[in-house]
Amino acid sequence: MNKEKLSWGLILLFIGGVLLLDNLDVINFYWRSVFSMWPVILIVIGVNLLVPRRGVGNAVSVIVTIAALAFLAYRGMFPPHNNWWMFDNNTRRSETERSPMEQRRPGNSKGTFTHEYDSAITTANLSIKGGAVEYEIEGITDKLFSAEAASTIGTHYLETTSDGSNANLSFRMRDQKKGNWNLDDDENWAKISLNPHPVWHINLDMGAGSAEFDLTKYKVAGLSFNGGAASFEAKMGMPLEETVITAESGVASVEIEVPKAAACRIVVKSGLSSRDFPGFTKQSDGSYVTEGYDNAGNRFTINLQGGLTSFTVRRYD
Repeated sequence: MNKEKLSWGLILLFIGGVLLLDNLDVINFYWRSVFSMWPVILIVIGVNLLVPRRGVGNAVSVIVTIAALAFLAYRGMFPPHNNWWMFDNNTRRSETERSPMEQRRPGNSKGTFTHEYDSAITTANLSIKGGAVEYEIEGITDKLFSAEAASTIGTHYLETTSDGSNANLSFRMRDQKKGNWNLDDDENWAKISLNPHPVWHINLDMGAGSAEFDLTKYKVAGLSFNGGAASFEAKMGMPLEETVITAESGVASVEIEVPKAAACRIVVKSGLSSRDFPGFTKQSDGSYVTEGYDNAGNRFTINLQGGLTSFTVRRYD
C-alpha cells in the first residue's frame, strides 16, 4: 500500500471517528478551532511529496500524518479564542508594542464605507464576498449601510445601485498583487452595521475566514452563506412571513440561533456532517421541525448542505 492511500485512510478514519463521537455527545469537538490550523495539512502534503513512495517513506508519512491528526484532535478540544497557549488572542502584542518595521508593513488597507438611507427604499440586497477575513454584522445605523474594514491581503470596495424601492449593495474585497499575507484576525476584519427599516436579503460568499452576524435588530427575509474552510455564526430575530436561511460549505462550522418563540424547519443534505439541533423533532422525510411549525404564520426555513461540516441550530429565549 502506498503512502498516499495510508495518509488519506488515516485522515478519513480521524474525521469519521470525531464526527461519530461528537454526534453521540461523547466529546465536544470545536471544528472552528481546527480550521485555524489549516497550514498543518500543507505540511502533511509537503512531507508526502518529499519522502520516497515506498519503504521508509511509508513509515515517515504515517508518523507525520498521525502526529498532525493528534495535534488537530487536541486543538479541537478547546473552544475558539480560548486561553490556550499559542492560540490565545489576548497574548498578541498590541500595536504600540510592535516594532516600527512591523507597524509599517506594506499592503495594509483600511477604509470606511457608507451609503445614505432613502426612506423610499423598502428592500435591500447585500452581497458580501471575500476571503481570510473576519466579518461582523451588528448594531444599527442611520445610513443604509455602514462598514469599517482592514486587510493585509486586499482592498474592500462598495458598489451600490437602486431601482425604485429596491437597493443593491455589493461589498467585496479585491486581491492585491503585492501584499502581506498575514491572516491574523486582528489584521483582516470588516465590521458592518445596517439600517433596521428595509427588508434585507443578505448573501455571504467566502473561501476561508469567519463570520459572526447578529441580525436580531433587522428584518431579514433571506440569508445565504457559501463558504469553503470557514466558520459562520448567525443570530436571528423573529422571522418574517417566511425567512429562508441557506448554508452551503465544504469544511466548515455553521452555527445558527433562532428565537425559541419562532417556528422553524431544518433540511440537511450532507453526508459526513455533525448535527446538533436541540428542541427539534426529526420527521419521516429526514427534516427537523419545531412544535407547531405547520400552523405558524411566520417561520424559518433553514437549508443546510455541506461536506465535512459541523451544523448547529439552537433556540434562545
